[in-house]
Amino acid sequence: MTGSSFKHLVAATAHFHRLIRAQLITGEGLAHAQTQILGAARLAGLLMFRSFRVDTGALAPGMSVPSAEAEIHGARLREVLLATLQQLGHALHIDDVDHRCRTAALSRLAFIEVHERLTLPVLAYLEHSPMGIRDAAVAAASATAGLIHDHAPAMTAHQAAALALHGFEEGLTTVPWPLASSCAAVFGQPSCGYISTMS
Repeated sequence: MTGSSFKHLVAATAHFHRLIRAQLITGEGLAHAQTQILGAARLAGLLMFRSFRVDTGALAPGMSVPSAEAEIHGARLREVLLATLQQLGHALHIDDVDHRCRTAALSRLAFIEVHERLTLPVLAYLEHSPMGIRDAAVAAASATAGLIHDHAPAMTAHQAAALALHGFEEGLTTVPWPLASSCAAVFGQPSCGYISTMS
């Protein structure tokens, strides 16, 4: 990765972190740790899914579509998460995570609500960034680690990492809901198609 690419990755990570802190809040305007961590991970997975060469035209939004690509890129997101956590002072191995926390039940927002609150602002950000959709997914995974660090008093890192892994899996295997046509046009794609800005 070039210095310029790394700079854009860091900027996107910080932007996504702020966006999630602002958008994924309760009705009382409070930050809920599990909701924000899972939401960030779902975003990372969703962004990565949009880079897959999957024709979603005949698939229902929200449908589960496991794939070899999801496994490959899920491993990449996992590596980014653990490496970033280590940089933040949380030395964590994949075997250390508490798999009892790999559940969406801990979130106060449904998957579709996370999609509705985050997807368009994130893709609008990418309209003005030279980074591709896969690098954006990596930035979202880094932002997930930042949120785990932020919320460590409410949820330990080994629990939160398990939650994040669940969010990655959900995003990587779930057909995204259609985009607004104006945002989809930015990428030259129909609203249900994949976005071919791979990097």
